[in-house]
Amino acid sequence: MHRLEQHIRRGVSTTSMMVGAGALAIIIIISLMAGGGGSADDIVSETDLHDVVAGNFEITIPASGVLEAKEMVELRSGLDGTATIMEIIPEGTSVTEGQVLVRLDDKDVRDRIESAQEKVVEAENRVETRAAELEIAQKARESSLAKAAVAIDQAKLAKLAWEEGQDVTTRNQLALTVRTAEKDFKRLEEKYAKSVDLRARDFISQNDLEQDEINMIRAEAALSRARLEKEVYEKYTYKKDKQARESDLKQAEEEQVRIDTRTQATVKSSTSNLETAHANLESRRERLVKLQQQLEACTVQAPSPGMVVYGTTIHGDRRGNDESFRVGSKVSRNQLLMVLPNTEFMIAVVKVNEALSGSVKPGQLAILRMDAFPETILDGNVIAVGVLAEDGGWRDPNRREYSVRLSIDNPDGLQLKPSMRCTAEIQVDEVSDVLHVPVQAVHRSGRSTIVYTMDDGLFRPTPVTLGRSSSLYVEVLDGLTPGAQVLLRDPPPGTAIDLDPEQESVSNG
Repeated sequence: MHRLEQHIRRGVSTTSMMVGAGALAIIIIISLMAGGGGSADDIVSETDLHDVVAGNFEITIPASGVLEAKEMVELRSGLDGTATIMEIIPEGTSVTEGQVLVRLDDKDVRDRIESAQEKVVEAENRVETRAAELEIAQKARESSLAKAAVAIDQAKLAKLAWEEGQDVTTRNQLALTVRTAEKDFKRLEEKYAKSVDLRARDFISQNDLEQDEINMIRAEAALSRARLEKEVYEKYTYKKDKQARESDLKQAEEEQVRIDTRTQATVKSSTSNLETAHANLESRRERLVKLQQQLEACTVQAPSPGMVVYGTTIHGDRRGNDESFRVGSKVSRNQLLMVLPNTEFMIAVVKVNEALSGSVKPGQLAILRMDAFPETILDGNVIAVGVLAEDGGWRDPNRREYSVRLSIDNPDGLQLKPSMRCTAEIQVDEVSDVLHVPVQAVHRSGRSTIVYTMDDGLFRPTPVTLGRSSSLYVEVLDGLTPGAQVLLRDPPPGTAIDLDPEQESVSNG
């Protein structure tokens, strides 16, 4: 058995004996007073006395609190709105992983799923339509750009054909016409000159001369016309035709740019429409998935083993309505449905007075008693000490305490449950080889701390200086020697010696 437990049990036995001895002492005192008096030895039993010896004792800090599960899972409503409980497992049931705990009304969710599925089909059809429109726009773009490219090629070929064919031919034809006109004019001019000579010699008639003159004038006019046509072509017609061919090519190229821009905009618009359709489809699919998850959330299963505790039991209703969940109860979004504490691993959360909390450290030993199992003592260790002190609330606002978490060694498998009340003794130190007396041997007399020691059959108040203490024992630094006997209760009437004022002064000093 744990040493701390032994001390506590010994203290309990001693206290019990003290109560019995006290009653017996009262009877003895009454008898002695009736018989004419006696000494303390005749009134006090051996169990009322304690031999002062050097030894060891443990310093413990008392604490009280409740049990909690070391591991606890919270289950909340996963529905977006309010739902009605259709089925719920009884509170306090021990469940296994995967076991159904709550079923919520899923009719509204199923109706919304059906509607969402129809919208998904509509969105899929819209995606197919938009994809077809995009394909048509892309092919129309390709066709239009191909036609524009052909028009450019034709304009280039027409320009090249004009430059290397028609222009050359026209220039050659005009040059030939000018040369022909020049030769014809020269020939007719020479003939006319001969005709003038012949007429002077009267070889030809005047009519023939005039005819030759007319032919010469016509040839001269033809020559002027040929030269003018050539000049007009070189100065004006050539430039006009060249600009026309270049303009045709430029127009074809610009038309290609316009077609590219126009068809690109059409393809871009169709692409945007398709992307919008895809986004709409994805949104509706996500909505459908979310609704399917909502449907799954209508059935709440245990994610791990534990004991069912309703959320209404933990928090209650803020309006003071502590009614438990039942079939027909309404639950809202994210409302706590229940918690599953794992009762296989329990810890104790106890409160330690602020003045004593500085002595409590992780790893220190402790013993625990449960109100539900008063005869059983369990060992434990300090796991953690709270960082901030807590006040006593409106009932005791001046009280300041720290929460201390204790592990529990439960070798016998007691059915420990959350919120069970418990008490603990935390071992914070061990005092070795010192004089010590039970705490019930120490008294206050005025401003002095005293113990009662035996002196010629009476009890003498002996001032002492005390050191470290536990709930059972206190260290004596000065005032007692080994072997002395101290009284473990108040001395019976007529058996105590008054405290010497000088001793009281020394004790106070």
